Amino acid sequence: MASLKIGNETEDMFYENLSLGLGKVLNNIPRITNVTLEKRLPCEKAQVTAWESRHNVYLPDDMKRFYLSTDGFNFYWSYQYSPNDIRRVGHIHFPHLIQITLVRDNIDTILTVSPNTTLTVPPIIRQSNYIDLSSGCLDHLNLNSRSKIFELSTIANLAKVCLVYETPESSSPKIFLLETNSLRWQFLAESFTEYLRMSIAHLGLPYWELCFSSCGLPAWTEQLFLLLAPHLLEKNDSRRLKNIVCINENPPYNVLDPAVFRTKLRCSRQTQKIRLNN
Repeated sequence: MASLKIGNETEDMFYENLSLGLGKVLNNIPRITNVTLEKRLPCEKAQVTAWESRHNVYLPDDMKRFYLSTDGFNFYWSYQYSPNDIRRVGHIHFPHLIQITLVRDNIDTILTVSPNTTLTVPPIIRQSNYIDLSSGCLDHLNLNSRSKIFELSTIANLAKVCLVYETPESSSPKIFLLETNSLRWQFLAESFTEYLRMSIAHLGLPYWELCFSSCGLPAWTEQLFLLLAPHLLEKNDSRRLKNIVCINENPPYNVLDPAVFRTKLRCSRQTQKIRLNN
């Protein structure tokens, strides 16, 4: 990632460059409205140093420069389903630095050790194979008692986007998707920069990360993809899995009540005659 510090460029130009011009792209798509990007103050160097000292890790260089330029990122937009029905749909969010914390509930489960010092969880939770995009070779994620896992975002109750340090000394942590039900790991990005660009490329469409999960996209989200960016559903990425899952969440549009299709009960001819005589 190129340096994100604001020099002679205006603040607006900085955010336009950071978002790769996504706002202009969305404003040219029919029915998309209320495109908003919140401007935030940068973190102080002391804040970044304090975070690193607290967690005993170093932020990767691109992520550090990001937070020294803006303390998080919040970009969202709405979709007009009808003249009087406008709902927020798209969202790209990176938390404030202080909000990036260890995934304590899951790491305790992942690394639970029984009295005989053997891990009590399935091996797939501790180790996951993935393709290293820089080399094109098969690699794998190995977790141990020294690993550090930080939560960047939560996707409903289905998954967490995590920044994973296999060891605290690692200078290049990777971005993984942790499926909360199965505790399976799915590889997302080699770096923070790549994950940010993936978020922008997917227009901030809801749950886009689930394209790379074993559970897949909710059906209503896939409809939005087909409507606004069907090319994103093409299987041109070895990491992408295409399944559809139903989740217990109200989609951002009106749900049709099946009761409207119920017809009146038919009456027998004899009943009709009695009604006419009365």
